[in-house]
Amino acid sequence: MVTEAKQEEVAALKSSFNEANVAIFTSFSGMTVENSTALRKNLRASGAKLKVVKNTLAKIAAKGTPFEAAQDVFSGPVSVAFGFGDDVGAPAKVISDFARKDEKLKILGGFIDGSILDDAGVKKLASTPPKPVVQAMFLGLMQAPVRNFLGVMEGTARKFLYALHAIAEKKKEGGEA
Repeated sequence: MVTEAKQEEVAALKSSFNEANVAIFTSFSGMTVENSTALRKNLRASGAKLKVVKNTLAKIAAKGTPFEAAQDVFSGPVSVAFGFGDDVGAPAKVISDFARKDEKLKILGGFIDGSILDDAGVKKLASTPPKPVVQAMFLGLMQAPVRNFLGVMEGTARKFLYALHAIAEKKKEGGEA
């Protein structure tokens, strides 16, 4: 018989699965309470939240959501860091940094935009710059050809003006050009 608490847990997980744009799955066996609390605090600061899940409830909640393909990761003690903001790499950065400090935190994988990531994929996601930086880099790439073309055209015009100036100076001195 399904209890009301389990139904609420499944509903809350389903809501998180539907709203999150990224999820990082970790194994937390042996982590101290202080470290777990610090990890949660760091994730909250980056716009993410950490949820320890019961595997059977998580599998039920994932059905019918974009995260349904990630059901295989739910075995053993699993926690999920849900990312909701524009910076999809933020939860991965926090978890990767924390996993370097605490060996007991193991990255199992992740899920983003319909793609399942392994632990190496999560670390690669953690190394990507935030969205505003990527947008600025892209804008710089788009402006570079125009800026370079204008620089070439400006250089040609400058050389022409220097030549005209030199001719005018020579005529002033009484010489012919």
